[in-house]
Amino acid sequence: MDSKYIPYAQRFRPENLESFVGQKHLVGENGIIRKFIYNNIFISMIFVGPPGVGKTTLANIIIKKSKLPKLYINGINFSTTNLKKIIEESKSSTLIILIDEIHRMNRIQQDALLPYVEDGNIIIIGTTTENPSYELIPALLSRVTVFRFNRLEEDDLKKIAKNVFKELKIEVNDESIYKTLISFSNYDARQLINLIQNFSEEIKNIKDSKEFEKLLISKKLIQYDKKGDNHYHLISAFHKSVRGSDVNASIYYFARMIVGGEDPLYIGRRMIRIASEDIGNADPQAIVIANTTYEVYEKLGSPEGELALLQCAIYLALSPKSVSVYRAYSTSIEYAKKTTHKDVPFKLRNPVTEFDRKEGYGKDYKYPPEFENSFVFENYFPDGVEEKNFYFPVERGFEREMIKRIEYYKHLKEKLKNEK
Repeated sequence: MDSKYIPYAQRFRPENLESFVGQKHLVGENGIIRKFIYNNIFISMIFVGPPGVGKTTLANIIIKKSKLPKLYINGINFSTTNLKKIIEESKSSTLIILIDEIHRMNRIQQDALLPYVEDGNIIIIGTTTENPSYELIPALLSRVTVFRFNRLEEDDLKKIAKNVFKELKIEVNDESIYKTLISFSNYDARQLINLIQNFSEEIKNIKDSKEFEKLLISKKLIQYDKKGDNHYHLISAFHKSVRGSDVNASIYYFARMIVGGEDPLYIGRRMIRIASEDIGNADPQAIVIANTTYEVYEKLGSPEGELALLQCAIYLALSPKSVSVYRAYSTSIEYAKKTTHKDVPFKLRNPVTEFDRKEGYGKDYKYPPEFENSFVFENYFPDGVEEKNFYFPVERGFEREMIKRIEYYKHLKEKLKNEK
């Protein structure tokens, strides 16, 4: 094939450790994978990390060094039938297999690998952007060694870009163009090289990085994987920043998601959750504001609605925090599970029909509004179920008022109990 038609990311892919860039903890002077390669130790491995950090490239280098019969497959189109056939044909020697996107394989497909990995018929090197603890079955995970790949550093990406420019015989006039390329690549080497391929002619002629940046923005090249790890990392960082009452970090992670193209309503739903889970009754208005903000965005859309979302994020970050409601939910659910066999007292049941009344539903129920202080001494728990405290408000925000109310009704209850 004519090299001009080969994607740059493939054309300039390193073929040995000396030209491989990044992941020094694995392939540096004391890196374990470097030691494996130079000592001809080949084991089943899983490479996990963000896109464009060298997982597939390093796997290829290892496979080339092994000199074993090789097979390249993708988790999406993996065929157990074909695999068994290929293994049968190569039984005389161990087969080394690179499985890109191994997390795409279902349980049955992963199960099919087990006997061959265990008896040494195959060595697998799987690559994934997902957490292998969730995506791989325990039996397979226990038979491989997992190595984490880190996001590439700016110096690594600059070195990669310089190597590509050198091969292309392109002279970069402004050093800050590297920073622009790296920023728009999302620290992904593959995206970085694709940018160079797509804009190599412009780069030859552009003398000002700001001019180049405007060009990239005009092409809307900011990318964001709404289903990838970074999606979950950012929303997690946003949630924890709001919970931690760091308003500036909350604003920052909100902006990161918006710039990346996150669905604003996804952020809105998360803020409703935060209002209930992390703020609760310390500020009962928080959940009202979060829910209203969601509706505001539905009416306004972008970009105006995003301002309302940010307004809500700031409000939540600066609200008093309490997990008392969250804990009340957790402890009550556990208690309820243990007492599901206990019947609701007849006096608390609603007598909808005449039959219900004859059965005694609602009998002896005391209607609190008809009594002094709208309160009666009553045990509302089922017979045989011990009364238990679930809600422990904190001395913050509106929950200080809740503490007073709990003490007030506790006092009334004790008073009426003593009068009986």
